Amino acid sequence: MSRDFDSDEPLTRTGPSKKPVGLNRYLRLETKGRKTGLPHIVELRYVWLGGCYYVLAGGATSDWVKNALNQSFARVRLGEFMVVVKPAQAAEDERAATISAFESKYGARDARSWYPPGCACLRLAPTGPASRREASFGELEAKKAYAVWATEGRDYRAEVSNAFDLAAEEYDFTINRNFINTWIRRRSLQVLKKLVRPDDLLLEVGCGTGAEAMEVARWVSGVIATDVSARMTELVRAKSIARGIGGRIVPLTISAAEIAKARDSVGSRSIRVGYSFNGALNCEPRLDSFVTQLHSLLEPGGYFVCSVRNTTCASEMVSHGLVLQFSKATPRRVQPTMVSVGGVDIPSTYFSPSDFVSHFEPYFTPVETIGLPTLLPPAYLNEYYLMARRFTSLLERLEPLLSGVVPFNRLGDQTLFVLRRSQE
Repeated sequence: MSRDFDSDEPLTRTGPSKKPVGLNRYLRLETKGRKTGLPHIVELRYVWLGGCYYVLAGGATSDWVKNALNQSFARVRLGEFMVVVKPAQAAEDERAATISAFESKYGARDARSWYPPGCACLRLAPTGPASRREASFGELEAKKAYAVWATEGRDYRAEVSNAFDLAAEEYDFTINRNFINTWIRRRSLQVLKKLVRPDDLLLEVGCGTGAEAMEVARWVSGVIATDVSARMTELVRAKSIARGIGGRIVPLTISAAEIAKARDSVGSRSIRVGYSFNGALNCEPRLDSFVTQLHSLLEPGGYFVCSVRNTTCASEMVSHGLVLQFSKATPRRVQPTMVSVGGVDIPSTYFSPSDFVSHFEPYFTPVETIGLPTLLPPAYLNEYYLMARRFTSLLERLEPLLSGVVPFNRLGDQTLFVLRRSQE
């Protein structure tokens, strides 16, 4: 096969400005699992040649290579733009040109160390112009001010549901590649695991794509996994079926303030433990209604384990102060604050530990309060932390020792609470 190759990057354009799409070092290739049908996302180096994206793989046995070649169309994500592409195995002359272009773009020494002589090469041919799809920014880097959002008369529940629908397919990819997010998840699950029994039916509030539910379902008899996003609960259902545990997880699309609707799925059983991680309750404006309904669902003496974003984060202040970014050191002082989810800016209300606990009185009593994390920075500073990790890794060993101790337990990015339901 003969093809004219060019080095202009790229030719795919969109909008009246004809702005080039793809002036990046990496692209995200979105495919569907050939067996599960679940979203599969990888970040790849690439070059633009002859009107197509070209990517290399160490071998043709990589899952993403098999997925791409197994389907007629895939999607390429470049910043704010999305391009539908037709994947195909590149011809030998294309592969040779791609390797040469990789060496030019990324450096010959690095390119040769990354990809062996027999590496696989895929052509991703755009099927049309790129479409614009807003990219998610850092958690506290929303573009829209709350004062502006509040004047627009938007339905908050619908806005939150839409934002998490849009974030659903990339959610696992985003969380799993963030060291601090995965650290927070492990720590949260450690606390929860100490409380559960094998015969428990658990209630999850804000299940996302089900990462926690898939883990928790291994320890207990079942999980009722609820979320305000229909797309999130669809993925939970698909994941549980693909992993052969569909009978142990019941996904429900309801908001936290509607949690009483989960009663129909409980049947004659009782719920002794509920949980909600990663700030789902920061996006529930009717928190008092949620608390009263949760009280009616949990059995007397039961537990609710939850984490919410804190209004005071010591590590955030220190991190920004060290690089003289004093204007960014206290972004949480005014509430609600705007956060970016799925490319959509939505309001979120952060809580001080004492304020949050007050919403649960007199139905629940705090048993344990943990900073999550206290010494490590917030997840949105993950890249900066990793760059300094060889100097700061001691913090990871100190974190479990100090995060439950006053005052450190009140100064984390999030606060993890173990709350016990009253006996009445």
